[in-house]
Parts: sequence; structure tokens; C-alpha cells
Amino acid sequence: GDHAGSQTMSSSRDLKGEPRTLSFNIIGDAFADVFCYLSSALPKLGGDSRLLEPVRTKAGGSGLNTATHLASLLSQFSPSFPSDVNLQTVINENDPHGRLLIDHCRRHDINLLNRRVSNVPSCFSGTGQEIVDATVATPHCVVVVAQNDRSFMTYLGCLSNFAGDNVLPMIRNSPAYVIHISGYFNLPRFWDGSLAHKL
Repeated sequence: GDHAGSQTMSSSRDLKGEPRTLSFNIIGDAFADVFCYLSSALPKLGGDSRLLEPVRTKAGGSGLNTATHLASLLSQFSPSFPSDVNLQTVINENDPHGRLLIDHCRRHDINLLNRRVSNVPSCFSGTGQEIVDATVATPHCVVVVAQNDRSFMTYLGCLSNFAGDNVLPMIRNSPAYVIHISGYFNLPRFWDGSLAHKL
């Protein structure tokens, strides 16, 4: 499950009474979910099972799902409620799964802030951390659906390098903002409390 926290600052209007742009900042995971729908129960070890339909890959993960639903909800109130949705996560934008997630965020008007420490110019740099292997894959998860239940097999990939120190402090610069941390279970380098000083 998700362990989420939020913080809200300032009012929704400026000194002139005009609506402020409210900044929603999701810090969390993003996965390419690979769905497999079985025609029967999970096979025994070494066994086989038929699929009901072709394997499909979709954008997912607790952080990305939260950002997607929030952006969809906020679009119903624009422009009377100016806002933006930012997602800070870690992907490899050069592999197919990373490109899938980038495309999803563009289509849903989510500002994807890739915090991967690497030698790729569009990625975050300046943390003083060692450059990671640029071939480390975007997080992905095999979702096996059988008999109205789901089983998961997760590869964290470059998400396992996402640390509290990588989070952008810019979220505090907005006059009105909300912070939501999602997918905490999949962010082991957040467990040491290093994220606290960024909030």
C-alpha cells in the first residue's frame, strides 16, 4: 500500500483576489505495467497457461496513477482554478518503457520531472552522487491477472536509485502548493528520512 503525506501552504487567491496557480507535486513511483490475462489459474512451477488476450503494456505505478487522476480532475475546473501537476520520479527516458511513460505524461498534461542521476543531459545532475549506468532500465512490473485476482512481479530498475536528496526543492517556491508522496514501498532510499529536509 501507499504511505502518503501532504502539505498545503498559503491561500488559493493572491492579494488582488485573483486565483493563484496551485502547484500539485507528486513524489513517487512510475512503472510500465505489463498485463497478462490468464485463461485459468496460475500455472504450477514449470507449467504452462494460455492467455486470454495479447500482452499489453500500460503506464502505471502509484505515483503516476495519482498524478493522472489528479490532472484529469483538475481539467474539469480549468481555467477558473489554475493549477499544474508535477511528478518527480525516476525513469530511463531512452528505453521503450521510459518513452511510454513520457508520452503518457504529455497526453495527460503532467510535468514529468525525471530525477535520475545519470550522464544524460535531461536528467538531474549536481547531487554529487556517482553517475549510474545509463543502461539501467525504467521500472516495470508484470501484472498477472487470473481468477479475478492479480499477482505482481516488479523490477525497480533505476527507481532503486531515487533518494530523498534527489528531490527538487522548487516545490517550496510556489505560493500555493500541495505535496503528495506515493509508492513509498517502492522507494527504499527514502526510508532513511533524507526526504524530510526537502519538504
